Amino acid sequence: MTAVVLAGAADAPWDTSQWYFVVDTADALVYGLVAAVVLSRRRHPVPWLVALTAVGGGVAAVTAQLTLLRSRDAGPDALPPAWSVLQGTAWVPGTLALILVVPYLVSERPATPRVRAAIGAGVLLIAGLLAVRLTDPWPWPAAPRSHAPLPVRDADWARLVEPAQRVLLGAVVLLGLGAAAHAARRRRRDPEARGLGWLAIGTALVAATFLPLVVWADGGPASSAPFTPLTHLASQAFFPAAVLVAVLRQRLWGIDLVVSRALVWWLLTGLLVAGYLLTVAVLGLLLPGEGALGRVLATAVPAAGIQPARGWLQRRVDRLVHGEPTAGALSRVGRHLGSAAGPEEALTGMAESVAASFRLGSVRVRDETGETLAGVGEPAGGQPVTVPLVVRRRAAGTLVVTARPGERLDRRARAALDEVAPVVATAVHLAAVTRALRESRGRLAAARDDERRALRRELHDQLGPALAGIGLGLAAARNLLPGDSPAGPLLGRLRTEVDARVEEVRVLARGLVPPVLAELGLVPALRELVMRHEADGLRVVVRADADGPPAGVRDAPPAGGPDVPPTGARDVPPDVAGTVYAVVAEALRNVSRHAGARTCAVTLTGLAPDAGPRLTVSVVDDGRGVGTAARAGVGTQSLRERAEAVGGTVTWQPGEDGRGTRVVLDVPLTPGPGQEQQEEEVSGRAG
Repeated sequence: MTAVVLAGAADAPWDTSQWYFVVDTADALVYGLVAAVVLSRRRHPVPWLVALTAVGGGVAAVTAQLTLLRSRDAGPDALPPAWSVLQGTAWVPGTLALILVVPYLVSERPATPRVRAAIGAGVLLIAGLLAVRLTDPWPWPAAPRSHAPLPVRDADWARLVEPAQRVLLGAVVLLGLGAAAHAARRRRRDPEARGLGWLAIGTALVAATFLPLVVWADGGPASSAPFTPLTHLASQAFFPAAVLVAVLRQRLWGIDLVVSRALVWWLLTGLLVAGYLLTVAVLGLLLPGEGALGRVLATAVPAAGIQPARGWLQRRVDRLVHGEPTAGALSRVGRHLGSAAGPEEALTGMAESVAASFRLGSVRVRDETGETLAGVGEPAGGQPVTVPLVVRRRAAGTLVVTARPGERLDRRARAALDEVAPVVATAVHLAAVTRALRESRGRLAAARDDERRALRRELHDQLGPALAGIGLGLAAARNLLPGDSPAGPLLGRLRTEVDARVEEVRVLARGLVPPVLAELGLVPALRELVMRHEADGLRVVVRADADGPPAGVRDAPPAGGPDVPPTGARDVPPDVAGTVYAVVAEALRNVSRHAGARTCAVTLTGLAPDAGPRLTVSVVDDGRGVGTAARAGVGTQSLRERAEAVGGTVTWQPGEDGRGTRVVLDVPLTPGPGQEQQEEEVSGRAG
C-alpha cells in the first residue's frame, strides 16, 4: 500500500522500470498473503522464505518510488542515495530462494545428501549474486561516489561485474530448472507426492524468466523491453498458487477455509481479467471503432460468467482443501456397509472411509458403553470432536474424530460429519444386534451341548446297559429251552436284533460327544471317526496343514500314534471343534450311505501356528454328487445352524469336474464378541 501511494506521489512516466515496480508490488501482496496464511498454522522454512520474498518485493517497490521522488526533487543529475541499492538487491534472496530452495523443502520427509547439496549450491549462488551487486563500483570512476554500499573500486572488477552477473543468473536458470526436474521426478516416483507437478511447472516458469537477463546485457531490443518484467509478473502470479496446490494436495501444513477462499478469489480475478482482455480483443476485431456497444459487451460478457465460474471454482477448490464432498463420502461409506463380510469389517471400512474422505487424523467408532468397535489412525493431541450416533431416538454410540497434526476441524467439517453419522449409527446398531444374536446362538449351542451330554449319559449309562441286559436274558432263556423247542430260533433272532441295537446306541452316544475330542483334540478325533468308515469300503484321507504330509486310514499315522495330536497344531475352541466334528461326521455319513463313492478327502486348513484367524474344513468325495433338485434336510439345516452359532458358514458345492460333492466349513478360530464366556462354560461342562 505504501508503494502504491508513493507511486501516485512520484507521478513518474511509465517505462520498463515501472513494470518492475508492478512485479515487486505483486510479490509483496501475493506472497505476503500466502506466508501469513501458512505461518498462522505452522512454522516451516517454506513459508518463511515466502515471507522473505514478500518483504524483499515490498522493500524494492518502496525504494524504487522513493528514489523517483528524490530524483524529481533533487534534479536528474543528482546521485541516488546509498539506500536506493535496495531497489535492485532486496528481491534477490527471497525470489531466488523460491526456485532454488523451496522445491526441495515442500515435503515432510528428511532431506537426502543430494538434496542438501542442491540447497547448499542454491544458497551459495544467492550469496554470490548479492556479493556482486553490493560490491558494484558503479558509477565510479565517472563519479566520486559509488552507488553500492560496499564498492570495490577496481577497474578490472568494474569490467567484470556485468559478465559475472550474467554468469550467475545463467547458473540460477540451470539450478532452477534442476529443482523443477527434481519436483517432477518426485511426483512420478512417489504416489504420495501429489501436486508437485504444478510446483515443477511454476519453478520452471520463474527460472525461465531470467533468460533475457542472461542473453542481453543491456536489456535487449527496445521493443522487447517490457517482456522480462511481464513474464516475471505472469510467473510470479502462477508460482504461489502452485506452492499452495502442492501443500494442499499433500496436506502438509493444515491450511483450510482461508486458503479455499483465497484460491477462489485469485483464480476468479485471473479469469475475470483474462476474460475481459479476450473479450476486448475479439470485439476489437469484430466491431471496428470505439462504439458504446463494444464497451457494454466487454463489461457484460465477463460479468455474466462470474457466478458460474465462481461455483465451478469453489467446488474444485473445496474438494482440494476439504476433501471429498459429503455425497461422495456417503457413497463410499455405504459401499463398505453393503460389501463387508460382517459388522466388524463394515465398521472398520467405514472408519477408514470417513478418515480418507474428510482428511482426518484419527477416527474412533464406539458403542453406547464407550467400547471402541473400530478405529483408524492415532490422535495427534488435538481437541477431539464427538458426534453422537442415534438410531430411533436412542443412543447407539459415538463417533470420535481428530484432525491431522497442525489442523483443525471447522464448522463445515462438523456439519459433514453430522450428515455421515446416521449411516455409521446404522452400522453400529447392526453390529450390536448381530452381537446379541451371536450371543443368543451361543447360549443355544451351549444348551444343546448340555442336552447332548445328558442324552449321551442316558444312552451310555441307562439305555445301552438295559438293552445289553435284555440280550443276556434272551440268551439265558434260549439256553434253558430244549434244543428242539420252536421258540429257540425266535429267541436267537431277538438276541441278534438286540445286539445290533446295542451297537447302534453305542455309535449314537459316541457321535453325540466323542470322548477322544475332549481328551486328545480335533484331528485325532477325526482320524478315529474315519477309521469307523473303513469297514464300509470307503477310503478316507485326513489332511491337516499343521502336521505336514497327509495321513489317513491307509497312510502312515503321525509320529506318536494315531491318537497323538499333530505337533505345533493350534488349539481349537471346544465349540468350534464340536461343530467341525459334527459337520465332518454328517458329511461322511452321507458319503457312506448315499454317494456311492470310493474315496473321500477331509482337509483342514488353518491349524498351523502361523495360519490366519480362520479354520477351513472341506470334505470332498468322488461319488455321484448332489442333484440339482435335492432339498436341504433336517441334518443340513442343523449343521448350518451350528456353524452360524460359532460365526461360521457351511456350504455344499459340486466337486471338481462336476463329480462328487464338496462340503466346505469356514469358522473363526478366535472368539467373537461375547463368545469368551460361552467357551469357558462349554469347557467347564466338558470337564
